[in-house]
Amino acid sequence: PLVFVIDTTKSVKPDKDSIFNLTSKVTARIMKDRINIPRYQLFSFNDYGREINRNVKLELDTDNVMAFDRATSNLVFESYNGGRDSKERMSQGLLVALQNASPKSLIVVFTDNGSKDLNLEEDIVRLRKTKECEVFIVLTPAYEGKFNGPSLPSYGRMGKVFLINEVGADSFLRNVEEFEESNCL
Repeated sequence: PLVFVIDTTKSVKPDKDSIFNLTSKVTARIMKDRINIPRYQLFSFNDYGREINRNVKLELDTDNVMAFDRATSNLVFESYNGGRDSKERMSQGLLVALQNASPKSLIVVFTDNGSKDLNLEEDIVRLRKTKECEVFIVLTPAYEGKFNGPSLPSYGRMGKVFLINEVGADSFLRNVEEFEESNCL
C-alpha cells in the first residue's frame, strides 16, 4: 500500500509543482512497471487550529493508481491563516495516516516546515513499528524551519527524511520502488 500525506498550507503553495512532479513520477513509474499496489490513500493536512479532525482529511482511498494521481494533482493549497506561525500540523497528518493505513504501507509525507504537536512522536513511532510501515518525510524544495530546532530530529525518529532538492527524483523513486517491490509484489 502507498499513502501520500501532503501539507496543503499556503506556505507550500509556491512549492506545489515540486510535489506534483515527484508524485506524478512515482505514479507513472508504478503504472509503467505494473507494480501491484493494492491500496492508495491520500491525506491532506493544514493548520486550522488544534483540533486534529479540522486539520487532517482523507482525500481518497482507492485501488486505482490513476484516480490517486488525479486526486493528488488536484489538491488545493490554502489555509485559513496558517496558524499565524511557520510550523505546520505534520505530526497530526502522519498520525491519522498511520491510524488508517494498512500494515506494511509506505507513507510519504510532504511538508516545508517544522511541526507543532511533536508530542505525538511516541504514538507515531509506536504505530509505525506495530504496523511495520515505512515513513518517508520529504521536505519540499527548501526546508523553511530551523535546522537546529526540535522538528528535524523528531522527523528523523518518525521516518527517513529527504530534502527533495538534494535527493533528486530518481534516487527517491528507487527508494519507493525498493519498498513497494519487497512489500507489494
